[in-house]
Amino acid sequence: MKPIELLRKLDAEAKLLEHIGAALGWDQETYMPSGAIDERADQLAYVETLAHEKATAPEIGRLLDELGSTEAEPSGPGSLPTIDRAYLRVMRRKYDQATKLPAELVSEMARATSLSQAAWVDARKHNDFKAFAPHLSRMLEYNKKVAACLDPSKRPYDVLLDRFEEGGSEEQVASIFGPLRVELVALLDRIRGKPQIDDSFLRRRCPAAAQAEASAYFMRALSYDEKRGRLDTTAHPFTTTLGESDVRITTRYVEDFFPSSLFSTIHESGHALYEMGIDPAPEYRRTSLAEASSMAVHESQSRLWENTVGRSLGFWLQHLPALRQIIAPAVDGVGLDEFYRAINKVEPSLIRTEADEVTYGLHVILRFELEGRMLSGDLSVDDLPAAWNEGMRRLLGVAPKNDAEGCLQDIHWPMGSFGYFPSYALGNLYGAQWWDAMKAQGLDPKAAVELGDLGSILSWLRSNVHRSGSMYKPGELVEKVTGAPLDPSHFVRYLNDKYAGVYGL
Repeated sequence: MKPIELLRKLDAEAKLLEHIGAALGWDQETYMPSGAIDERADQLAYVETLAHEKATAPEIGRLLDELGSTEAEPSGPGSLPTIDRAYLRVMRRKYDQATKLPAELVSEMARATSLSQAAWVDARKHNDFKAFAPHLSRMLEYNKKVAACLDPSKRPYDVLLDRFEEGGSEEQVASIFGPLRVELVALLDRIRGKPQIDDSFLRRRCPAAAQAEASAYFMRALSYDEKRGRLDTTAHPFTTTLGESDVRITTRYVEDFFPSSLFSTIHESGHALYEMGIDPAPEYRRTSLAEASSMAVHESQSRLWENTVGRSLGFWLQHLPALRQIIAPAVDGVGLDEFYRAINKVEPSLIRTEADEVTYGLHVILRFELEGRMLSGDLSVDDLPAAWNEGMRRLLGVAPKNDAEGCLQDIHWPMGSFGYFPSYALGNLYGAQWWDAMKAQGLDPKAAVELGDLGSILSWLRSNVHRSGSMYKPGELVEKVTGAPLDPSHFVRYLNDKYAGVYGL
């Protein structure tokens, strides 16, 4: 067996363990009885430890060296095929990071994460931040330890951001978020000067069963392959990959606000479409090359389908008649324009996942600021609720009545994902740039949506964004696809054009 083939084989074995862990995690969030949490935490810790052992096997390091991959030249010699060089770069990065993490730390963190997520669900349900605070402190400390192991010369937050967006740093993200915040606040101020939209019909009672039928309808409309996944319900919607042909999504049903499940299902379907479309080459399936370029690129897919497509007038020109039949009488008597304007109402609110496109970025910017301060030691866990409330007032002009709708609303910190939040806002920027690239390359995506031709958009994304997986770093991918670096002006222009029409600006 050739060295590159043996490397793929070892990598695939590690991926199998990752997917087994994902299956256990999915079950914990969906169907596992609450009394099983202690042993499930041990199970996850055990599998994580095995996966870590596989990923750090000395044989992988030896093969990387034999193939010419070094820290200075991770892609190896230029004589190798392009796809093999991309794979070596990915594997060198993963191997170097994994070998820097002690197995004991990986096991401890896996168990603590499982317990933290379970504690968060209970704390959120009972609005009890004090009960959850010790778990958050542990997750924070574990992340600091991980950062110190990976690169003690850098600030912890820079190390953690780079794990989700290769090349990312606090300074780099802040340089994007600073001007973006100015643009978002300016647009919000212009909208505040206009009469507000009446969206009261969105709060008509809609049974969970009807919402489930609507979710199934829209999954099919977006070409989600139901033979390769399924939909379930959880406290916080998510997408998880349990195998190359097993990409599952979840949603939640709020009976007095049906858009919550409607758009979370479309959002998670966007994530799943990306996962299902990754296929750099047959020999690289089930390897680390068959992963997303970055989490921001991943979020570009969910945000594009949820908002650019799913909240467009053309989309509902096609699908509002079907929705009327499925969830009647929730939208009885509601016209197309009335529905379109209601689902695009801009109003500062408390919950990030249900925020409009204009204020959503401000939610993310707040979390970016807070987690940076926690990791630097400038903000203690005990002071997080007060800092959260102050930030909400400063950025959005609203403040939560309790912690359940404040700092307990997201699952990311409970699961130890410090550095993930910026991906959401960066994903909006990538998505807008993909959209404009489609137009520049001869596909009119707006017209395609109006004609019900979502397949042409998916086909373009599959060819340009999905298929290559992690062959390219995110910065390389956006330049390859669009011919330019990531540029927030595409998103700013999209928002201003859209909301000029919605609000008559």
